[in-house]
Amino acid sequence: MWEFASGSAPARWTAVDSPVPDTYHDVTATAKGPCAVATDGAVVARAADGTWGLVVEDGPSARGETLRAVDATGDGKRVWFAGANGALGCYDLPAGRRVDRSEPQGIADGFGALAVDGDRGSEKLLVADGSGHVFPATVDGRRLDWGPTTRPSGNTAVTALAAADGVGYAVDSNAAVYRTTGSEGWERVGVDGAGNSFYAVAATPDRLLVGGGNGRLYGGPPDGSVWTPHTLGDFTVQALAAGDSPAADSTAGAPALATGSGGSLYARGPAGWRRERWDGSKTIRGVVSGDPGVAVGSNGLVLERSPASGSE
Repeated sequence: MWEFASGSAPARWTAVDSPVPDTYHDVTATAKGPCAVATDGAVVARAADGTWGLVVEDGPSARGETLRAVDATGDGKRVWFAGANGALGCYDLPAGRRVDRSEPQGIADGFGALAVDGDRGSEKLLVADGSGHVFPATVDGRRLDWGPTTRPSGNTAVTALAAADGVGYAVDSNAAVYRTTGSEGWERVGVDGAGNSFYAVAATPDRLLVGGGNGRLYGGPPDGSVWTPHTLGDFTVQALAAGDSPAADSTAGAPALATGSGGSLYARGPAGWRRERWDGSKTIRGVVSGDPGVAVGSNGLVLERSPASGSE
């Protein structure tokens, strides 16, 4: 017998006061709340009372380079960020200080993607530039050790990175998905016949989400053995959050989220993916699931997710 979920009202997203008017490029979850990065090197965060404030004003090296990617350690106690002109650094929450790691190994190219895995003091990093290079590093206390540079997609730009349970993932503008571990090289695991550039990837130990052009999104197990396609709408998927589970209820817990151009914002609930509600059309460039869910984007946009009210 077929059973169809009746669904419930989508959650409501509300714009909140932003500490800076600049465009936000990414957001992550930390032990103290969501943290986002922006143009001119701004790093902002949400406090427990719901207010947003400036944590770092001008990037890791105080030069004001645009920051394009941010990710936190598994315990949420250290936030890494990367961006233009080799900008790379972190903010250590327990110590309350920023650390500059810019231009690693003399590399001054722009970094557009970043992934962090492991707890503070023993984390692993993946950083990618616009020429297909991926730079791996491991942290031992305060020491940062860089491994051999790789090119999983050749000369094609790696557009996004993710990591979970010791495994790294990369996507590129040729609709390819790559997977690696610390002891193995990169291997392509999808997506055959996708035909659209990928700009976003999100991972948990038990699943993988990738998304890109024409509203296309694919989900499956981390090994890429099976891919389930979804078409969300006529927009470019630019950011993903994996959420708690593939079938997480969009009105509770931490659902999987997809965002992008034209203000598009989707959540996965018991009846599949559907558009969430908010009053605006600015491009949403970063999203994180949690309590609350947060989405960030163009011109200082910061959105927070409120539970569904039960009516459309």
